[in-house]
Amino acid sequence: MHVALVLAMMATLSWAQTPQLHRKFEYKHSFRAPNLAQRDGTIPFWMVSGDAIASMEQLRLAPSMRSRRGIAWNKRVMSESESFEVEMSIKVTGQGRIGADGLAVWYTAQQGTLGPVFGSNDYWTGLGLMFDSFDNDGQKNNPFVSLMINDGTRSYDHHTDGSQQMLSGCQKDFRNKPFPMKVKIEYLKNVLTVLIHDGMTQNTRYEMCIRVENVILPKNGYFGLSAATGGLADDHDILEFSVYSLNTEMPKPPGTMPQAEQQKYDAEFEKQMQDYEKERQRFKEQHPDKAKDDDVDDFAKYFEDATARELRLIYESQNAIHLVMQQMEQKLQAIVQQQNQHTQMINTVRSGGAVQQQPATGGGAPVAGGGFGQEEKNEALQALRELTSGLRDMRTYVNEIYTRTFNMEQKINQGAGAQPQAAGQGQGTVQQVGGATDFATIKNYLESVQADVRHIRANQNNMGQGNAQGGACPDVACLTSTFFLIIVGAQSALIVVLLMFRRGQEKAKFY
Repeated sequence: MHVALVLAMMATLSWAQTPQLHRKFEYKHSFRAPNLAQRDGTIPFWMVSGDAIASMEQLRLAPSMRSRRGIAWNKRVMSESESFEVEMSIKVTGQGRIGADGLAVWYTAQQGTLGPVFGSNDYWTGLGLMFDSFDNDGQKNNPFVSLMINDGTRSYDHHTDGSQQMLSGCQKDFRNKPFPMKVKIEYLKNVLTVLIHDGMTQNTRYEMCIRVENVILPKNGYFGLSAATGGLADDHDILEFSVYSLNTEMPKPPGTMPQAEQQKYDAEFEKQMQDYEKERQRFKEQHPDKAKDDDVDDFAKYFEDATARELRLIYESQNAIHLVMQQMEQKLQAIVQQQNQHTQMINTVRSGGAVQQQPATGGGAPVAGGGFGQEEKNEALQALRELTSGLRDMRTYVNEIYTRTFNMEQKINQGAGAQPQAAGQGQGTVQQVGGATDFATIKNYLESVQADVRHIRANQNNMGQGNAQGGACPDVACLTSTFFLIIVGAQSALIVVLLMFRRGQEKAKFY
Protein backbone atom coordinates (compact mmCIF):
# COMPACT_ATOMS: atom_id res chain seq x y z
CA MET A 1 0.00 0.00 0.00
CA HIS A 2 2.77 2.41 0.95
CA VAL A 3 4.74 1.45 -2.16
CA ALA A 4 1.74 2.26 -4.41
CA LEU A 5 1.33 5.66 -2.77
CA VAL A 6 5.01 6.41 -3.23
CA LEU A 7 4.88 5.46 -6.93
CA ALA A 8 1.79 7.61 -7.47
CA MET A 9 3.47 10.58 -5.81
CA MET A 10 6.59 10.12 -7.92
CA ALA A 11 4.54 9.96 -11.13
CA THR A 12 2.68 13.12 -10.15
CA LEU A 13 5.92 14.94 -9.40
CA SER A 14 7.49 13.83 -12.67
CA TRP A 15 4.41 14.97 -14.63
CA ALA A 16 4.45 18.31 -12.85
CA GLN A 17 8.15 18.76 -13.67
CA THR A 18 7.67 17.79 -17.34
CA PRO A 19 7.27 20.99 -19.38
CA GLN A 20 3.96 21.28 -21.21
CA LEU A 21 4.20 21.16 -25.00
CA HIS A 22 2.48 23.96 -26.93
CA ARG A 23 1.44 23.16 -30.50
CA LYS A 24 0.62 25.89 -33.01
CA PHE A 25 -0.52 25.52 -36.62
CA GLU A 26 1.72 27.33 -39.11
CA TYR A 27 -0.38 28.14 -42.16
CA LYS A 28 2.49 29.70 -44.09
CA HIS A 29 4.19 26.32 -44.29
CA SER A 30 1.06 24.22 -44.89
CA PHE A 31 -1.63 23.41 -47.45
CA ARG A 32 -4.66 21.17 -47.36
CA ALA A 33 -7.86 20.37 -49.25
CA PRO A 34 -10.49 21.45 -50.20
CA ASN A 35 -8.99 24.84 -51.10
CA LEU A 36 -5.48 23.58 -51.66
CA ALA A 37 -4.58 25.70 -54.67
CA GLN A 38 -5.74 28.99 -56.14
CA ARG A 39 -7.47 29.45 -59.48
CA ASP A 40 -4.19 29.98 -61.31
CA GLY A 41 -2.86 26.62 -60.07
CA THR A 42 -0.44 28.03 -57.47
CA ILE A 43 -0.26 27.22 -53.77
CA PRO A 44 0.15 30.17 -51.38
CA PHE A 45 3.70 30.35 -49.92
CA TRP A 46 4.80 27.39 -52.08
CA MET A 47 6.73 26.98 -55.32
CA VAL A 48 5.55 24.19 -57.66
CA SER A 49 7.82 23.06 -60.51
CA GLY A 50 8.41 20.23 -62.97
CA ASP A 51 5.50 17.92 -63.78
CA ALA A 52 3.70 18.68 -60.52
CA ILE A 53 0.08 19.82 -60.87
CA ALA A 54 -1.84 21.57 -58.07
CA SER A 55 -5.63 21.48 -57.93
CA MET A 56 -8.29 22.34 -55.38
CA GLU A 57 -8.29 18.82 -53.90
CA GLN A 58 -4.71 17.56 -54.20
CA LEU A 59 -1.13 18.20 -55.29
CA ARG A 60 -0.05 15.63 -57.88
CA LEU A 61 3.73 15.60 -57.74
CA ALA A 62 4.18 13.07 -60.56
CA PRO A 63 1.46 11.65 -62.83
CA SER A 64 1.24 8.00 -63.88
CA MET A 65 3.42 8.52 -66.96
CA ARG A 66 6.95 7.33 -67.61
CA SER A 67 9.98 9.46 -66.66
CA ARG A 68 8.11 12.25 -64.89
CA ARG A 69 9.21 14.25 -61.86
CA GLY A 70 7.86 17.19 -59.91
CA ILE A 71 8.74 19.19 -56.81
CA ALA A 72 7.06 21.62 -54.41
CA TRP A 73 9.09 23.77 -51.99
CA ASN A 74 8.03 26.16 -49.28
CA LYS A 75 9.09 29.76 -49.93
CA ARG A 76 9.47 30.67 -46.26
CA VAL A 77 11.97 29.36 -43.76
CA MET A 78 10.77 27.57 -40.63
CA SER A 79 11.80 30.28 -38.19
CA GLU A 80 8.90 29.96 -35.76
CA SER A 81 10.46 27.11 -33.82
CA GLU A 82 13.34 24.64 -33.99
CA SER A 83 10.95 21.79 -33.15
CA PHE A 84 8.08 20.93 -35.43
CA GLU A 85 5.48 18.36 -36.29
CA VAL A 86 4.25 17.51 -39.79
CA GLU A 87 1.00 15.71 -40.56
CA MET A 88 0.61 14.70 -44.16
CA SER A 89 -1.85 12.62 -46.16
CA ILE A 90 -0.57 10.86 -49.28
CA LYS A 91 -2.03 8.59 -51.92
CA VAL A 92 0.07 6.51 -54.32
CA THR A 93 -1.95 4.60 -56.91
CA GLY A 94 -1.05 2.66 -60.04
CA GLN A 95 -2.45 0.02 -62.35
CA GLY A 96 0.41 -2.44 -62.04
CA ARG A 97 1.36 -4.71 -59.16
CA ILE A 98 4.72 -2.91 -58.96
CA GLY A 99 5.13 0.86 -59.09
CA ALA A 100 7.97 3.34 -59.39
CA ASP A 101 9.84 5.30 -58.31
CA GLY A 102 8.40 6.97 -55.21
CA LEU A 103 8.21 10.26 -53.33
CA ALA A 104 10.21 12.06 -50.65
CA VAL A 105 9.70 14.61 -47.87
CA TRP A 106 12.49 17.13 -47.35
CA TYR A 107 13.65 19.55 -44.67
CA THR A 108 16.85 21.17 -45.96
CA ALA A 109 18.96 24.26 -45.50
CA GLN A 110 18.27 25.46 -49.06
CA GLN A 111 15.35 25.12 -51.44
CA GLY A 112 15.72 22.12 -53.71
CA THR A 113 15.59 21.87 -57.49
CA LEU A 114 14.68 19.16 -59.98
CA GLY A 115 17.12 16.26 -59.76
CA PRO A 116 17.66 12.49 -59.73
CA VAL A 117 16.70 11.71 -56.09
CA PHE A 118 12.95 11.06 -56.28
CA GLY A 119 12.58 14.19 -58.40
CA SER A 120 14.80 16.48 -56.27
CA ASN A 121 18.46 17.36 -56.34
CA ASP A 122 21.29 15.30 -54.87
CA TYR A 123 23.85 16.42 -52.25
CA TRP A 124 21.27 18.09 -50.03
CA THR A 125 21.85 19.33 -46.49
CA GLY A 126 19.23 18.16 -44.05
CA LEU A 127 16.54 15.49 -43.80
CA GLY A 128 15.19 13.26 -46.52
CA LEU A 129 12.34 10.81 -45.84
CA MET A 130 11.98 8.50 -48.86
CA PHE A 131 8.95 6.41 -49.82
CA ASP A 132 10.59 4.00 -52.29
CA SER A 133 8.21 1.95 -54.47
CA PHE A 134 10.63 0.05 -56.72
CA ASP A 135 13.05 -2.66 -55.60
CA ASN A 136 16.38 -1.69 -57.20
CA ASP A 137 18.62 -3.92 -55.07
CA GLY A 138 16.52 -7.06 -55.54
CA GLN A 139 16.01 -7.66 -51.81
CA LYS A 140 12.22 -7.86 -52.27
CA ASN A 141 11.64 -5.44 -49.41
CA ASN A 142 9.84 -2.69 -51.29
CA PRO A 143 7.77 -0.57 -50.86
CA PHE A 144 10.09 0.77 -48.17
CA VAL A 145 10.25 3.94 -46.03
CA SER A 146 13.77 5.14 -45.20
CA LEU A 147 15.33 8.12 -43.43
CA MET A 148 18.59 9.71 -44.54
CA ILE A 149 20.42 12.70 -43.09
CA ASN A 150 22.91 14.33 -45.46
CA ASP A 151 25.50 17.03 -44.83
CA GLY A 152 25.75 17.99 -48.50
CA THR A 153 28.72 15.73 -49.34
CA ARG A 154 27.09 12.35 -50.04
CA SER A 155 25.23 11.18 -53.11
CA TYR A 156 22.18 8.96 -52.83
CA ASP A 157 22.85 5.38 -54.00
CA HIS A 158 19.93 4.23 -56.15
CA HIS A 159 21.35 0.79 -56.87
CA THR A 160 21.11 -0.22 -53.21
CA ASP A 161 18.03 1.91 -52.47
CA GLY A 162 20.20 3.80 -49.94
CA SER A 163 20.39 0.79 -47.66
CA GLN A 164 23.99 1.67 -46.61
CA GLN A 165 23.18 5.36 -46.10
CA MET A 166 19.87 5.43 -44.26
CA LEU A 167 19.66 5.88 -40.49
CA SER A 168 16.52 3.81 -40.11
CA GLY A 169 13.51 2.58 -42.01
CA CYS A 170 10.55 0.21 -42.16
CA GLN A 171 8.85 -1.88 -44.80
CA LYS A 172 5.40 -0.43 -45.39
CA ASP A 173 3.15 -0.97 -48.39
CA PHE A 174 1.72 2.46 -49.25
CA ARG A 175 0.42 1.74 -52.79
CA ASN A 176 -3.25 1.37 -53.84
CA LYS A 177 -4.82 1.75 -50.42
CA PRO A 178 -8.59 2.26 -50.05
CA PHE A 179 -8.07 5.36 -47.90
CA PRO A 180 -5.34 8.01 -47.91
CA MET A 181 -2.24 7.07 -45.97
CA LYS A 182 -1.40 9.33 -42.99
CA VAL A 183 2.19 10.16 -41.99
CA LYS A 184 3.25 12.06 -38.86
CA ILE A 185 6.82 13.41 -38.57
CA GLU A 186 7.84 14.83 -35.20
CA TYR A 187 11.15 16.53 -34.41
CA LEU A 188 11.54 17.46 -30.74
CA LYS A 189 14.73 17.78 -28.69
CA ASN A 190 16.85 16.22 -31.43
CA VAL A 191 14.62 13.15 -31.57
CA LEU A 192 13.02 12.35 -34.89
CA THR A 193 9.93 10.12 -34.91
CA VAL A 194 7.93 8.89 -37.92
CA LEU A 195 4.48 7.36 -37.40
CA ILE A 196 2.44 5.87 -40.28
CA HIS A 197 -1.21 4.91 -40.70
CA ASP A 198 -1.57 2.10 -43.24
CA GLY A 199 -4.69 3.54 -44.97
CA MET A 200 -6.76 0.37 -44.62
CA THR A 201 -9.39 2.04 -42.42
CA GLN A 202 -10.86 5.49 -42.31
CA ASN A 203 -10.04 5.91 -38.63
CA THR A 204 -6.46 7.02 -38.08
CA ARG A 205 -4.33 4.60 -36.07
CA TYR A 206 -0.61 5.37 -36.17
CA GLU A 207 2.12 2.75 -35.98
CA MET A 208 5.74 3.40 -35.16
CA CYS A 209 8.01 3.26 -38.19
CA ILE A 210 11.15 5.26 -37.37
CA ARG A 211 12.60 6.73 -34.17
CA VAL A 212 16.12 8.16 -34.23
CA GLU A 213 17.87 10.15 -31.50
CA ASN A 214 20.67 12.70 -31.69
CA VAL A 215 19.45 14.07 -35.01
CA ILE A 216 20.74 17.55 -35.77
CA LEU A 217 18.74 19.42 -38.41
CA PRO A 218 19.61 22.81 -39.86
CA LYS A 219 17.93 25.83 -38.32
CA ASN A 220 15.55 27.93 -40.42
CA GLY A 221 15.20 25.19 -43.01
CA TYR A 222 12.78 24.74 -45.89
CA PHE A 223 10.09 22.08 -46.25
CA GLY A 224 9.82 20.32 -49.59
CA LEU A 225 8.09 17.50 -51.45
CA SER A 226 9.12 15.62 -54.59
CA ALA A 227 8.21 12.53 -56.62
CA ALA A 228 9.43 10.75 -59.74
CA THR A 229 8.49 7.88 -62.09
CA GLY A 230 10.68 5.62 -64.20
CA GLY A 231 9.89 2.73 -66.51
CA LEU A 232 6.86 2.07 -64.30
CA ALA A 233 4.57 4.86 -63.20
CA ASP A 234 2.22 5.74 -60.32
CA ASP A 235 0.15 8.75 -59.39
CA HIS A 236 1.81 10.46 -56.40
CA ASP A 237 -0.74 12.73 -54.69
CA ILE A 238 -0.45 14.90 -51.56
CA LEU A 239 -3.83 15.68 -50.02
CA GLU A 240 -2.59 17.45 -46.88
CA PHE A 241 0.64 18.90 -45.56
CA SER A 242 0.15 20.55 -42.16
CA VAL A 243 3.06 21.95 -40.16
CA TYR A 244 2.87 22.70 -36.42
CA SER A 245 5.49 24.49 -34.36
CA LEU A 246 6.31 22.87 -31.01
CA ASN A 247 7.34 24.94 -27.99
CA THR A 248 7.90 23.89 -24.42
CA GLU A 249 7.27 27.44 -23.18
CA MET A 250 4.38 29.73 -23.88
CA PRO A 251 5.35 32.76 -25.97
CA LYS A 252 5.65 35.77 -23.74
CA PRO A 253 2.97 38.43 -24.23
CA PRO A 254 4.15 41.87 -25.22
CA GLY A 255 5.33 43.80 -22.17
CA THR A 256 3.26 46.68 -20.77
CA MET A 257 4.66 50.20 -20.66
CA PRO A 258 5.39 51.73 -17.24
CA GLN A 259 2.78 54.17 -15.91
CA ALA A 260 5.10 57.19 -15.77
CA GLU A 261 6.30 56.66 -19.33
CA GLN A 262 2.70 56.21 -20.51
CA GLN A 263 1.67 59.53 -18.94
CA LYS A 264 4.65 61.22 -20.53
CA TYR A 265 3.67 60.05 -24.01
CA ASP A 266 0.02 61.03 -23.47
CA ALA A 267 1.01 64.55 -22.42
CA GLU A 268 3.26 64.90 -25.45
CA PHE A 269 0.44 63.73 -27.73
CA GLU A 270 -1.98 66.29 -26.27
CA LYS A 271 0.54 69.06 -26.72
CA GLN A 272 1.06 68.13 -30.38
CA MET A 273 -2.69 68.06 -30.97
CA GLN A 274 -3.08 71.56 -29.49
CA ASP A 275 -0.27 72.91 -31.66
CA TYR A 276 -1.91 71.33 -34.69
CA GLU A 277 -5.25 73.00 -33.94
CA LYS A 278 -3.57 76.39 -33.53
CA GLU A 279 -1.74 76.09 -36.82
CA ARG A 280 -4.96 74.99 -38.49
CA GLN A 281 -6.88 78.01 -37.22
CA ARG A 282 -4.11 80.37 -38.25
CA PHE A 283 -4.03 78.91 -41.79
CA LYS A 284 -7.80 79.24 -42.02
CA GLU A 285 -7.66 82.92 -41.11
CA GLN A 286 -4.85 83.66 -43.56
CA HIS A 287 -6.27 81.62 -46.47
CA PRO A 288 -10.05 81.46 -46.15
CA ASP A 289 -10.47 80.41 -49.79
CA LYS A 290 -8.14 77.40 -49.45
CA ALA A 291 -9.15 76.31 -45.98
CA LYS A 292 -11.41 73.31 -45.66
CA ASP A 293 -14.60 73.23 -43.68
CA ASP A 294 -14.62 71.68 -40.24
CA ASP A 295 -16.83 68.83 -41.34
CA VAL A 296 -14.88 68.01 -44.50
CA ASP A 297 -13.42 64.95 -42.80
CA ASP A 298 -16.78 63.84 -41.50
CA PHE A 299 -17.29 60.71 -43.54
CA ALA A 300 -20.80 60.26 -42.14
CA LYS A 301 -21.80 63.28 -44.19
CA TYR A 302 -20.89 61.55 -47.46
CA PHE A 303 -20.98 57.86 -46.65
CA GLU A 304 -23.52 55.67 -44.96
CA ASP A 305 -22.31 53.87 -41.87
CA ALA A 306 -22.89 50.18 -41.30
CA THR A 307 -25.73 50.62 -38.80
CA ALA A 308 -27.73 52.99 -41.01
CA ARG A 309 -27.18 50.74 -44.03
CA GLU A 310 -28.37 47.69 -42.09
CA LEU A 311 -31.48 49.52 -40.90
CA ARG A 312 -32.20 50.72 -44.43
CA LEU A 313 -31.89 47.22 -45.83
CA ILE A 314 -34.18 45.86 -43.12
CA TYR A 315 -36.76 48.58 -43.87
CA GLU A 316 -36.65 47.87 -47.62
CA SER A 317 -36.98 44.14 -47.10
CA GLN A 318 -39.94 44.68 -44.74
CA ASN A 319 -41.65 46.89 -47.34
CA ALA A 320 -41.12 44.25 -50.04
CA ILE A 321 -42.56 41.57 -47.76
CA HIS A 322 -45.54 43.82 -47.01
CA LEU A 323 -46.26 44.33 -50.71
CA VAL A 324 -46.05 40.60 -51.37
CA MET A 325 -48.44 39.93 -48.50
CA GLN A 326 -50.91 42.46 -49.90
CA GLN A 327 -50.82 40.81 -53.32
CA MET A 328 -51.33 37.40 -51.75
CA GLU A 329 -54.27 38.73 -49.75
CA GLN A 330 -55.91 40.08 -52.92
CA LYS A 331 -55.42 36.75 -54.68
CA LEU A 332 -56.86 34.88 -51.71
CA GLN A 333 -59.91 37.14 -51.67
CA ALA A 334 -60.49 36.48 -55.37
CA ILE A 335 -60.16 32.74 -54.78
CA VAL A 336 -62.63 32.88 -51.88
CA GLN A 337 -65.08 34.83 -54.03
CA GLN A 338 -64.89 32.25 -56.83
CA GLN A 339 -65.28 29.44 -54.32
CA ASN A 340 -68.42 31.06 -52.92
CA GLN A 341 -69.89 31.38 -56.42
CA HIS A 342 -69.11 27.73 -57.19
CA THR A 343 -70.67 26.64 -53.88
CA GLN A 344 -73.80 28.66 -54.58
CA MET A 345 -74.13 27.12 -58.07
CA ILE A 346 -73.70 23.59 -56.67
CA ASN A 347 -76.33 24.20 -54.00
CA THR A 348 -78.73 25.58 -56.61
CA VAL A 349 -78.28 22.53 -58.84
CA ARG A 350 -78.76 20.16 -55.89
CA SER A 351 -81.97 21.96 -54.86
CA GLY A 352 -83.49 21.22 -58.33
CA GLY A 353 -83.42 24.67 -59.84
CA ALA A 354 -81.52 25.94 -62.85
CA VAL A 355 -78.51 28.15 -62.46
CA GLN A 356 -79.10 31.83 -63.25
CA GLN A 357 -76.63 32.86 -65.93
CA GLN A 358 -75.56 36.36 -66.72
CA PRO A 359 -76.96 37.73 -70.01
CA ALA A 360 -74.52 37.72 -72.91
CA THR A 361 -73.23 40.89 -74.54
CA GLY A 362 -75.85 40.53 -77.26
CA GLY A 363 -78.60 40.97 -74.68
CA GLY A 364 -80.00 37.50 -74.05
CA ALA A 365 -82.46 36.78 -71.22
CA PRO A 366 -81.50 34.56 -68.33
CA VAL A 367 -82.49 30.94 -68.54
CA ALA A 368 -85.67 30.21 -66.63
CA GLY A 369 -85.99 27.48 -64.05
CA GLY A 370 -87.58 24.10 -64.68
CA GLY A 371 -85.42 22.89 -67.60
CA PHE A 372 -84.96 19.33 -68.81
CA GLY A 373 -84.50 16.75 -66.13
CA GLN A 374 -81.90 14.02 -66.30
CA GLU A 375 -84.43 11.31 -67.23
CA GLU A 376 -85.92 13.43 -70.02
CA LYS A 377 -82.48 14.06 -71.43
CA ASN A 378 -81.73 10.34 -71.41
CA GLU A 379 -85.01 9.57 -73.18
CA ALA A 380 -84.37 12.21 -75.84
CA LEU A 381 -80.84 10.86 -76.44
CA GLN A 382 -82.19 7.31 -76.71
CA ALA A 383 -84.85 8.44 -79.23
CA LEU A 384 -82.18 10.19 -81.31
CA ARG A 385 -80.02 7.05 -81.28
CA GLU A 386 -82.97 4.89 -82.45
CA LEU A 387 -83.85 7.39 -85.20
CA THR A 388 -80.24 7.42 -86.40
CA SER A 389 -80.14 3.61 -86.45
CA GLY A 390 -83.39 3.47 -88.45
CA LEU A 391 -82.07 5.98 -90.97
CA ARG A 392 -78.91 3.90 -91.43
CA ASP A 393 -81.01 0.76 -92.12
CA MET A 394 -83.22 2.59 -94.64
CA ARG A 395 -80.15 3.96 -96.37
CA THR A 396 -78.74 0.43 -96.63
CA TYR A 397 -81.97 -0.89 -98.14
CA VAL A 398 -82.12 1.90 -100.72
CA ASN A 399 -78.49 1.30 -101.72
CA GLU A 400 -79.21 -2.40 -102.16
CA ILE A 401 -82.26 -1.69 -104.37
CA TYR A 402 -80.24 0.74 -106.46
CA THR A 403 -77.48 -1.83 -106.93
CA ARG A 404 -79.86 -4.59 -107.98
CA THR A 405 -81.68 -2.30 -110.42
CA PHE A 406 -78.41 -1.25 -111.98
CA ASN A 407 -77.35 -4.90 -112.37
CA MET A 408 -80.70 -5.76 -114.02
CA GLU A 409 -80.28 -2.89 -116.51
CA GLN A 410 -76.83 -4.13 -117.41
CA LYS A 411 -78.06 -7.67 -117.99
CA ILE A 412 -80.98 -6.41 -120.17
CA ASN A 413 -78.59 -4.34 -122.30
CA GLN A 414 -76.32 -7.37 -122.75
CA GLY A 415 -79.36 -9.57 -123.72
CA ALA A 416 -80.57 -7.04 -126.28
CA GLY A 417 -77.16 -6.88 -127.94
CA ALA A 418 -76.89 -10.68 -128.12
CA GLN A 419 -80.00 -11.21 -130.29
CA PRO A 420 -79.31 -13.51 -133.32
CA GLN A 421 -78.80 -11.65 -136.54
CA ALA A 422 -78.87 -14.72 -138.85
CA ALA A 423 -82.67 -15.31 -138.48
CA GLY A 424 -85.07 -14.96 -141.41
CA GLN A 425 -87.14 -11.92 -142.31
CA GLY A 426 -90.51 -13.58 -141.53
CA GLN A 427 -91.73 -14.44 -138.09
CA GLY A 428 -88.21 -14.07 -136.67
CA THR A 429 -88.10 -10.43 -137.78
CA VAL A 430 -91.48 -9.69 -136.24
CA GLN A 431 -90.37 -11.28 -132.96
CA GLN A 432 -87.17 -9.23 -133.00
CA VAL A 433 -89.11 -5.98 -133.53
CA GLY A 434 -91.57 -6.93 -130.84
CA GLY A 435 -88.70 -7.85 -128.47
CA ALA A 436 -87.00 -4.51 -129.13
CA THR A 437 -90.26 -2.69 -128.32
CA ASP A 438 -90.64 -4.61 -125.08
CA PHE A 439 -87.07 -3.89 -124.22
CA ALA A 440 -87.53 -0.16 -124.77
CA THR A 441 -90.65 -0.16 -122.57
CA ILE A 442 -88.90 -2.06 -119.79
CA LYS A 443 -85.89 0.16 -120.06
CA ASN A 444 -87.97 3.32 -119.73
CA TYR A 445 -89.74 1.91 -116.73
CA LEU A 446 -86.48 0.92 -115.08
CA GLU A 447 -85.02 4.38 -115.74
CA SER A 448 -88.00 5.96 -114.04
CA VAL A 449 -87.61 3.62 -111.06
CA GLN A 450 -83.88 4.36 -110.94
CA ALA A 451 -84.56 8.11 -111.00
CA ASP A 452 -87.03 7.74 -108.12
CA VAL A 453 -84.50 5.74 -106.12
CA ARG A 454 -81.78 8.35 -106.78
CA HIS A 455 -84.13 11.06 -105.68
CA ILE A 456 -84.95 9.16 -102.49
CA ARG A 457 -81.26 8.55 -101.84
CA ALA A 458 -80.39 12.21 -102.33
CA ASN A 459 -83.13 13.21 -99.91
CA GLN A 460 -81.88 10.62 -97.43
CA ASN A 461 -78.29 11.98 -97.64
CA ASN A 462 -79.48 15.53 -97.17
CA MET A 463 -81.53 14.51 -94.17
CA GLY A 464 -78.55 12.58 -92.65
CA GLN A 465 -76.23 15.58 -93.10
CA GLY A 466 -78.79 17.86 -91.50
CA ASN A 467 -79.08 15.57 -88.49
CA ALA A 468 -75.27 15.31 -88.18
CA GLN A 469 -74.97 19.12 -88.15
CA GLY A 470 -77.63 19.46 -85.49
CA GLY A 471 -80.18 21.17 -87.79
CA ALA A 472 -83.89 20.47 -88.20
CA CYS A 473 -85.26 17.76 -90.50
CA PRO A 474 -85.95 19.18 -93.97
CA ASP A 475 -89.56 19.40 -95.08
CA VAL A 476 -89.49 16.66 -97.77
CA ALA A 477 -91.47 13.54 -98.40
CA CYS A 478 -89.80 10.81 -96.36
CA LEU A 479 -89.74 7.18 -97.42
CA THR A 480 -92.77 5.49 -95.84
CA SER A 481 -93.33 1.79 -95.36
CA THR A 482 -96.13 1.75 -98.00
CA PHE A 483 -93.89 3.28 -100.64
CA PHE A 484 -91.12 0.90 -99.72
CA LEU A 485 -93.44 -2.12 -100.15
CA ILE A 486 -94.58 -0.77 -103.52
CA ILE A 487 -90.97 -0.53 -104.68
CA VAL A 488 -90.27 -4.08 -103.49
CA GLY A 489 -93.43 -5.38 -105.28
CA ALA A 490 -92.52 -3.59 -108.50
CA GLN A 491 -89.04 -5.06 -108.33
CA SER A 492 -90.47 -8.56 -107.84
CA ALA A 493 -92.95 -8.15 -110.74
CA LEU A 494 -90.19 -6.85 -112.95
CA ILE A 495 -88.04 -9.88 -112.17
CA VAL A 496 -90.94 -12.25 -112.95
CA VAL A 497 -91.64 -10.48 -116.27
CA LEU A 498 -87.99 -10.66 -117.17
CA LEU A 499 -87.84 -14.39 -116.43
CA MET A 500 -90.97 -15.09 -118.49
CA PHE A 501 -89.61 -13.06 -121.37
CA ARG A 502 -86.32 -14.95 -121.31
CA ARG A 503 -88.16 -18.29 -121.32
CA GLY A 504 -90.27 -17.16 -124.33
CA GLN A 505 -87.16 -16.33 -126.28
CA GLU A 506 -85.59 -19.68 -125.47
CA LYS A 507 -88.75 -21.55 -126.65
CA ALA A 508 -88.85 -19.55 -129.87
CA LYS A 509 -85.23 -20.43 -130.56
CA PHE A 510 -85.95 -24.12 -129.82
CA TYR A 511 -88.88 -24.37 -132.28
